[in-house]
Amino acid sequence: MFAPLSVIAAGTMLAAMAWVAFRCPALAMIYFFPLFAFAGRLVSVLYVDLFGPVFSEQLETEIGPGTAAVPIAISQGLVIAAMLFSFRGRRVQRLVEATSPVLPPGTPVRISELAFWSVVLFMLGLWIELVVRGPIPLFVAMERYDYSQQYGGPLHVRLIEWGNMLAFQLGSFFVAPVLSGKSFDRRFAFLFATMLLYLFLVGHRFSSFYASTSFFLIPIGAVLFIEQASSRSKGKLSGASVFRKIGIAGGVLLVMTVMALAYSYVFVRGFEGATLTSKLSQRLLVQQGEMWWATFERVFVQGSWDGALAFHKLFINPFDPTRNSTMQFLMEQALPLERAHFILQQGSAYTGGWPELCFELGGPIGGFLLVLLSAIAFSEFMFLLTRCIVQERFVTCVFLTPLLYAMSIGVVTGMANSFIQWTFATKVAVALIVYVTEERWRSSMTPDPQPLRPIY
Repeated sequence: MFAPLSVIAAGTMLAAMAWVAFRCPALAMIYFFPLFAFAGRLVSVLYVDLFGPVFSEQLETEIGPGTAAVPIAISQGLVIAAMLFSFRGRRVQRLVEATSPVLPPGTPVRISELAFWSVVLFMLGLWIELVVRGPIPLFVAMERYDYSQQYGGPLHVRLIEWGNMLAFQLGSFFVAPVLSGKSFDRRFAFLFATMLLYLFLVGHRFSSFYASTSFFLIPIGAVLFIEQASSRSKGKLSGASVFRKIGIAGGVLLVMTVMALAYSYVFVRGFEGATLTSKLSQRLLVQQGEMWWATFERVFVQGSWDGALAFHKLFINPFDPTRNSTMQFLMEQALPLERAHFILQQGSAYTGGWPELCFELGGPIGGFLLVLLSAIAFSEFMFLLTRCIVQERFVTCVFLTPLLYAMSIGVVTGMANSFIQWTFATKVAVALIVYVTEERWRSSMTPDPQPLRPIY
């Protein structure tokens, strides 16, 4: 009965994403991490709405049909609206006018050389560690979790914890020469490919490739966005040329991802035939949206949301305060408590968290306000990051990277308890100090410094 509402809502949102991708692909690269996750979850929720009741293996119950796609599509649309507002034409033009080389000639090159050789040493150590510490998971059908627990060395642990942030830095230095009218520094693309190959060999699959690639694309998209806005794109920076090359690289990455998924499901886990089809269907069409469907049923259909309880479990007394408390709470609400805690104790968690977080706290009306606030905060941060990238604030970008990770994870998984930790406040304070210090240093290096002023 309500299927047309879900189709219209989901179709409109997917069309908006496609419009952004084709109309301004550089902006889509900056927002690739949330947009890709949004699309996957929206398709899953729409599938459950249209073809439910569908059995969910993880929830061990049937979900759907309904109109769950409508509120999640509206929530995602608010993120798109915030993105377009933060990157509105007049504001971008002012950023273009304020962007000019101020660093002494050769300074970016020296910084790039230091970064390149530092990462080379890290990669060498990482690969040596892989060879000498134990078996290579890809060749012995070992799960990545087992390898990390039994054989992973200190460098492996650092890569798993900081890999996405390293990918962002590699992308920054890869595209940095473009700001001086030069070509991309392909050495950093090689280092990024080396990192992905390592992850492939140690058993990682889609999620790792997707996250790492998303963070690598952010600085590339930022520079291309400003280059195109300033009408300085020529030759290799023409849209068709650059995005064709990125598309080719994306195709290679897609093949690697499919191979990794196939190997994991067929050889590591031993699925075949109807079982394999069922597992893939659950992974792609059910698990992406099942937690949102549970929240939709609880908040919008039954009206049984409890904002005070959600706040308490999210920020005051979570099951494990060192991990994403949002998904812990959602799993406790959707599953028998003992089963939820058992799964969490194994180090696993389900997919989702945003916008579930907002509606569990604010209910069916206030939830949309929380969605809007989170969307504005994320988009304003992404504009700040874009500004720092195109103005070659290399040191500030380094210290903004942990904040980027927290903000990105927050708008995809709803992880909000990280924002109330003293470590997050410390990171914000340090990033602010570094920004001001780097601005003063940059000003001292040029006889005609540009004043530090906001770009509205």
